[in-house]
Amino acid sequence: MKYGDLSSIVQLGVGLHVGTAVLQLYSELGVAPMERRLARIRELFKLPEGDCPSPELREELARLEGRYGLFKIDFFKRYRWLVTVNSIVAVVLVVFLIVIACKAGDVIREGYEWFTVLAISLSFIPAPLMVGTLWWDARQRVAPLKKVADDIEARAITEA
Repeated sequence: MKYGDLSSIVQLGVGLHVGTAVLQLYSELGVAPMERRLARIRELFKLPEGDCPSPELREELARLEGRYGLFKIDFFKRYRWLVTVNSIVAVVLVVFLIVIACKAGDVIREGYEWFTVLAISLSFIPAPLMVGTLWWDARQRVAPLKKVADDIEARAITEA
């Protein structure tokens, strides 16, 4: 095997990591559906006076929106961490590409198989693993908020 054989794999890895770093997946990782739900509940409070849900429900909604706002701040901090780590991995893979380009015609010598394993592993494992972890964490942390939102929405519809 020659170093040049790794070139396409590592290029794909760089693209995967840079794409993951700049692609704003956080809006699709549980944030957008909750925002739509809160907006739908808020619309119920715009009904005419007699059809509008109680002020107590409005207060519950305000508390829920506050908790959700705190979640989004914390989630964005975690997302920034993901962008940083994926960017670092992309830079490492770019360095690997430079090495591969310089040694493209050379055969990978015995004892340097670690480079192949490391290049392929860094190309495909970190980005999906981090995005998956971020998605799972968001899903777990939004679930209790969703439950409260469902309860508020059901009671608001009943009162309206």
